Amino acid sequence: MAQEYTPGAYLVIQKGNLLGKRVELWKECTTIGRSRDCDIFLEDISVHRRQASILLTPDGYVLRDDHGSGDSFVNGYPITQQLLNHGDQLLFGNTHLTFFASEGTRPFQLPTSRGRELHIGRPPDLYPAVIARLELVNARGAPRSFELPAKMTIGRSRGCDIFLEDLAVSRVHATIRELEDGDYELTDNRSATGTFVNGRAMSRCILHDGDTVQIGASVFTFRLSQS
Repeated sequence: MAQEYTPGAYLVIQKGNLLGKRVELWKECTTIGRSRDCDIFLEDISVHRRQASILLTPDGYVLRDDHGSGDSFVNGYPITQQLLNHGDQLLFGNTHLTFFASEGTRPFQLPTSRGRELHIGRPPDLYPAVIARLELVNARGAPRSFELPAKMTIGRSRGCDIFLEDLAVSRVHATIRELEDGDYELTDNRSATGTFVNGRAMSRCILHDGDTVQIGASVFTFRLSQS
């Protein structure tokens, strides 16, 4: 009798020409780089020919930087080797991906349908998806809006999801994470100048629709909307 196949982990590309593409992690070692011999080929001149590997271990999936140049990032931090968690944000050069731990427990959803996995099998019109955004309210020119993934980093490092070119901002200043109940939690990563919500310094707090978040000279409004 044939063994039943259980879908495993996968990556979803969040930026670039391959936006939304899903890449299954079905091997014990999945290679990533600019070489066409890699399992995940990234046509990105800022990526090394053999950039990194994702290894399946008894503890889970581990990302290993194979080039040794510190150009592989997880949640805004350069890594040499790190165990991956569901929702982790991976950055190689200009290519941004999200790691999904297991399709068996977390069905694949498009970025605009986050939250619907809590309502599988229920009438979709009764449970519209909730989309979270940060709106940069003091930007020069047209306003900028950032849709929040499961985890987003903000800081002066170019590896952050929101890059702020501001000397008053720490390299990885703050993190916003989606909790299991659908709330979004803001954490200040022991920054030098602090993170302010509605004018008050916060080390950790739950964000609510309409809250203002100030990091350095940048002021954002947190928005929740239904799709």
